[in-house]
Amino acid sequence: MDIKIIRERVKAGNYLVKNHAIQHALKEGFEPKHKLEAILNGKIIEAYPDARRVLICGRVTLLKNFTTYLHVVCEYADPVYIEFVTAYMPDEIQWENPPFRRRFAKKNSL
Repeated sequence: MDIKIIRERVKAGNYLVKNHAIQHALKEGFEPKHKLEAILNGKIIEAYPDARRVLICGRVTLLKNFTTYLHVVCEYADPVYIEFVTAYMPDEIQWENPPFRRRFAKKNSL
């Protein structure tokens, strides 16, 4: 799936938000507009073609002088709508800053 197609659908209002995305927003303190901002300004960092999903990472402005990254998993199985499966602020332990690649945990040597 091309990011341009996802953005076109979102701009046209052809998107649905799953409960999981709403729960993360409430828990982590970001608003629905931040998911849109991440998609419209971000890029696809991982693709899951078997599930017809992509992970988008975009910088969002949470406060006047505070920006951070937001991850949004989008499903494109429907020919008209994009579904926001989940959205979350990436964990610094699992993602580099900027969070475009996973970190690999170092094995403890005994």
